[in-house]
Amino acid sequence: MNDYYQFAILSAVVVAVYAFLYFVVHPLAKWIAIKTPNKFDDLLVKKKVISRALFFVPVIILVQSFPYVLAKGHWLYEFCEHIGNILFTVAAFLLASAVLDVIESLNERNVKMKLRPMRGIFQAIKLAMFCVATILVASQIVNKSPVIILSTLGAMATVLLLVFRDSILGLVSGIQINLSDLLRKGDWIEIERHHADGSVIDITLTSVKVRNWDNTVSVIPAYDLITNSFRNWRGMQESGGRRIKRSLFIDQQSIRFLTPEEIEKFMKIDVLRPYLEQKLDEIGENSGVSENVTVTKLNGRHLTNIGTFRAYCTAYLRSRKTIAQDMTLMTRQLAPTPTGLPLEIYAFANTVEWIEYENIQSDIFDFLIASLPEFGLSLYQYANRVP
Repeated sequence: MNDYYQFAILSAVVVAVYAFLYFVVHPLAKWIAIKTPNKFDDLLVKKKVISRALFFVPVIILVQSFPYVLAKGHWLYEFCEHIGNILFTVAAFLLASAVLDVIESLNERNVKMKLRPMRGIFQAIKLAMFCVATILVASQIVNKSPVIILSTLGAMATVLLLVFRDSILGLVSGIQINLSDLLRKGDWIEIERHHADGSVIDITLTSVKVRNWDNTVSVIPAYDLITNSFRNWRGMQESGGRRIKRSLFIDQQSIRFLTPEEIEKFMKIDVLRPYLEQKLDEIGENSGVSENVTVTKLNGRHLTNIGTFRAYCTAYLRSRKTIAQDMTLMTRQLAPTPTGLPLEIYAFANTVEWIEYENIQSDIFDFLIASLPEFGLSLYQYANRVP
């Protein structure tokens, strides 16, 4: 009876210590953390490191004290021994998880490390600690050695592989993504098979979350990014320039040779004069100003409105400050199509901001489309074609 009486006193002391820590010490620690300018202690409170560390105190008191108040071999002694080990294991797991949360938060605040997909690795460590804690708790409940529990689980390996398939594949994929630097938070990625096109907002152990440009969220298995291809636009964002690659479909019936009057008019355009002077020197002065009939013109080289407009497009792009002059810049013809002759503008805007990029691209094509009639050219429009 004396054992029960002493155990009741010990239990009351443990409960009292826990109540004192939870209702007095913990609120005081939170108040101090708020008042101090240091943000690290705020993080310790937010991630529950302090509360879980305080939980250790009554657990340690129970584990260390019950052998002095109970006789060894008593059923209550064995019960307290198992309960104490379970509580100690759970408390250790919870505290270690909270510490990992703090490390993860500090990692996200680091300028160099915040974009690295480390969350999956932290989750993998937590999963491993959870498995170890579960085995230790189970061994206490069934009163068997952890080795026996592991050997039993070995027989269930096939079932466990099926249950934790995504976690295992995600763990391996997360390590590969991190070591190869394939993906970071904030990257713009495009995965057509998942209809995902947007910015990466989270990388976990088993999945990658992408906020699409229409504000929907796509959740993609991490291992799918390793086993299949996807497009990452980070290189474009880091280069500082975004590609403009769009064609004007020219009505092929509007393509012709230039007249002497048109050549004289275009000579007054500053950006075109060097091109025209060079071409006229190449083909001879008389070739560009001949007024012979079309059949006679086929005997020599002559300037065309499409070629002159192509040179004008390139010169116009060279004159714009919004176009990156140190990147690829050209105007080229593609193969003729039933819907006209594609005249492609290939250049890079000197920005990667979406709205600004679209404005630059629209301004360029607004101007070039409006300039086409000056060269005697017109866009192909199906509705205006004669059957």
